[in-house]
Amino acid sequence: MSIFGSMTTAVLGLNAQSKALGHISDNIANSSTIGYKRVDSAFETMVLQSSQRLHEPGGVTAQPVFMNNIQGSLTQVQSPTNIAIQGQGFFSVTKVATQGSSTLVQTQTGTVNSSAAFYTRAGDFELDKSRYLVNSAGYALNGWVVDPVTGVLQKDQVAPIQVNSLIDKPVATSTIDLSANLPATPKAGEKVPDSSIQIFDSQGNPRTVNFKWRQQADSSWRMVLDAPGSNTKPVDGTFSGNPATVTFGQNIAGQTAVAQVNVITISGNNTNGQDNLRIGDVYSVKVNGTNYSLKITADNIGSIRTYSGLAGALANQINSASPAASVLATSSGQTIRVTARDAGTPFKLNTEVTSGTNTVNTIVAQTSTAATASAGEIDKFQFPQTQVEIGDSFTIDVNGTPISYTVTAATYQSYSTVSDVVAQLAGRINQQLGTTVTASSAGNILSIQSNTANTNVTSSATVTNSATAVNTMSSLPSVASVAGVRQSRTVTLTGTPGDIGTQYTLSINGTAVTYSTTGEEMTMEDITAALANKINSNTSLPVTASAQGGVITVTAKTAASPTGTNTMTGTGTVTLNGSTVDIGDTYNITVGATTYPLTITTANYGLYDTPAKVMQYFASVVPGATASGNTLTAAGASGAVTDAAPAQFTLDQSAVAGQTPAHIGLTFGKTPETVGTLTNISTALVGTGTAVSSANQSSGADATVTFTVDYGFGPQQVTLNLGKYQKPGGLTQYAGEEINVTQLVQNGAPRGQFKDVVFGDNGAVMVNYDNGRSKMIAKVPIITFNNPNALQRESGGVFVESEEAGKPNFNDPETNGAGAVVANSVESSNVDIADEFTKMIVTQRSYSANAKIVTTSDEMLQEVLGLKR
Repeated sequence: MSIFGSMTTAVLGLNAQSKALGHISDNIANSSTIGYKRVDSAFETMVLQSSQRLHEPGGVTAQPVFMNNIQGSLTQVQSPTNIAIQGQGFFSVTKVATQGSSTLVQTQTGTVNSSAAFYTRAGDFELDKSRYLVNSAGYALNGWVVDPVTGVLQKDQVAPIQVNSLIDKPVATSTIDLSANLPATPKAGEKVPDSSIQIFDSQGNPRTVNFKWRQQADSSWRMVLDAPGSNTKPVDGTFSGNPATVTFGQNIAGQTAVAQVNVITISGNNTNGQDNLRIGDVYSVKVNGTNYSLKITADNIGSIRTYSGLAGALANQINSASPAASVLATSSGQTIRVTARDAGTPFKLNTEVTSGTNTVNTIVAQTSTAATASAGEIDKFQFPQTQVEIGDSFTIDVNGTPISYTVTAATYQSYSTVSDVVAQLAGRINQQLGTTVTASSAGNILSIQSNTANTNVTSSATVTNSATAVNTMSSLPSVASVAGVRQSRTVTLTGTPGDIGTQYTLSINGTAVTYSTTGEEMTMEDITAALANKINSNTSLPVTASAQGGVITVTAKTAASPTGTNTMTGTGTVTLNGSTVDIGDTYNITVGATTYPLTITTANYGLYDTPAKVMQYFASVVPGATASGNTLTAAGASGAVTDAAPAQFTLDQSAVAGQTPAHIGLTFGKTPETVGTLTNISTALVGTGTAVSSANQSSGADATVTFTVDYGFGPQQVTLNLGKYQKPGGLTQYAGEEINVTQLVQNGAPRGQFKDVVFGDNGAVMVNYDNGRSKMIAKVPIITFNNPNALQRESGGVFVESEEAGKPNFNDPETNGAGAVVANSVESSNVDIADEFTKMIVTQRSYSANAKIVTTSDEMLQEVLGLKR
């Protein structure tokens, strides 16, 4: 009956849609599961009987359809041990708990030993506590393992990859590659910096190899290889050095500096015994444009008083100036002696006198008051002017007795006006004639009255004024300035910079100064500068030294003329022998028990620069002595001379050749075809060193130097590669002032500690060490199947082999259709949520429709059952 068939079919539909909904729910639940492959649903119809006349409802079944061959999207991650497959294939993995068991896996390429083989696309591997690469589901990654002894990848079996190589064995350095350009024109006097590289011995200890460079000629260099700590040296020893000489050049004699001396003379009149200094006078001395002046005032005239006092005051003015004047001044009488402070430095001197206002004083007699019976006669005198001058003399004659008052510098500050003079005259009259007359002053009026009534006074007045002429100052140079010349002499050194132990010696006044070369000097100027520095460091020597090029200039510290020898001969008549005297000489004349000395200094040399002047000096200080030329005559006199020390230095020299250090010779080409390229390496001068250059030095051959070092672990041979002969690259010499090292590398490495594990190209599992080296310990194969969708699924996102899938094929990545290994990435699930929701809606509607058939069939059956009623 079709009603029952429709109900059965609807129930089968409900069951099929239930299975499809289960597949959808599984996909949605695993949409974020790494490497998950979705399950689709395939519906298959069931037919019981169907023909042109009859069709019985059969039903439907739902079968899972596995999408194992559909790739999910790849997501980049930070973990270096996460990997994904771009393309087809699976990783071989093993359950960690079953690693001990072994399974023989038959593959399309043969039989491979594996342990409990599973396959997955979930590549989120991390190191576990046993250093296996395990994914989040607990499966360890299988791979082809590298034999730790032979280093060969073993492809006959796969095994869980375990990181056991925690220590990297040290590698002794055997090659050094050097590429550099040596400057064709190094900076003059500057050492080309050493180059150095760290190498490793057989124990992994770091060692250093130093490269020392020196240009010998335009295209010729020395290279010294230094290996500190090695029992054998690449370069060692010395050879006989190159010749060295010291020769003298021009000797310039010294000249003692003489200080310039100018003598200033102050001239003027003297009236009534007074030097006519005038209030307001300004006396100026200008030295090199700087003015030193003194103005006569009422306040200072009392201390100056005379022309001699004026000279002393001006000298003090010059000496006390701030900043200090360039001259020193001394006074004697009316003269000022101005001497340069620095001998040999001339100065310019000018003098000037600005005169104050001169007053000519007069006395005017006034009308007398006649005598009376009760009083004597009164005479009066008026002094019309107000100012008086030094030297003015005023005289009043009273009854035949002259009374005078002269204005002096000593009293001027107290009595500087005419009123003061009138008062002084009145006082003097009263002092001398007070018994007969009485004098009084009222301003500029002088009154004289007879003390006797009816008695007349006879009086008169006169004035003698100071001279009206202006005072003068004159200056004449008495000693001309003579510039000092320091003795100097040039010394030329010759030799070869780079030699060791070459000795250059200069003896100054018998004191030897020696410099021994170190081999580090770049030019002869370095050597001359070093010897000059040694001379200058000996402060007791009377010279200084400077160097330029290969020449040293030795110069006396002081300017001094060559000294001569002087003697004094004779008794009573003493003769000073010689034509000159020297600064520093001391001359003595002895008479009885008294000795009169004279030492010649830079200050007094201008006064006593000849023997005749010296004897004139003694004539002025020795009692009863006379001088004529170089001869002094004095009873019982004798003389002695202490000559100045020799002012000129003497030089002697010597040179001793040193040793040329062992080195490797490098020659660069000069022809258009070879210019700047390495054409020859010579190890003929390596001494007892182990360095050997390559035998074949033809164009294009390897330019190498092989040397042996021994750090206590046996000989270690190192090959230094400098490029190719006559070819650019490697070691060259082109234009420049500085060395330019472009490559300096070696192939050794110290012992390394495990740092991390990463995946390299083509699925290589690489272990990185802290010494910078990496080592492949395994390789990840990609396993493919003829029908990957038929693999049997297990928990944890793994698959196992099934008969329908076929045998596994272990491939290198990107071969035989296998995908590529992508590091730092994981594969997401291949579930499309939007698609799954669409399928879920369709499934739900289909399920509801089948349910409606069941309820409809039930209602129809109820109608059938109700027919009997």
